[in-house]
Amino acid sequence: MAADPPPPAPDPPHGFIHILRAPFVDHVGPLLQREDNPLGRMTLGLRVELVHTNTLGFMHGGMIATVCDSAMARATLSAMPRRMVTLRMSTEYFDAVRQGAWMEAQARLVDHDDDVAHTECLVVVGGQTRARATGVFRLLGKI
Repeated sequence: MAADPPPPAPDPPHGFIHILRAPFVDHVGPLLQREDNPLGRMTLGLRVELVHTNTLGFMHGGMIATVCDSAMARATLSAMPRRMVTLRMSTEYFDAVRQGAWMEAQARLVDHDDDVAHTECLVVVGGQTRARATGVFRLLGKI
């Protein structure tokens, strides 16, 4: 006998919109973006669905890293319209993110020079930090 399916996920919080992103990120989403983000900051949100989980039923660590990478790149892009690639990224996991949860990746540009940008991102669920990532991006040509 199959297990009962999870209840339908509630709508995302007010103030989040769907924005198309890179093909890979659109494939693993849907990621939503907070409508109002100050320059150098970006908040992305995601309702954790079955497709985002590992065999234990928690959000897969690689998915958490993907959301953080996208949020940190978008935070940088909002402050400086340049193409970029990730040089280095580190992620620390503090607690599991469960299926059905609304998670937010709250990223900010920490510092930059002409060649690289340094960023950080907090993964927050229900007001609690579940993970933290830092990233270094190579800044390329202007968009």
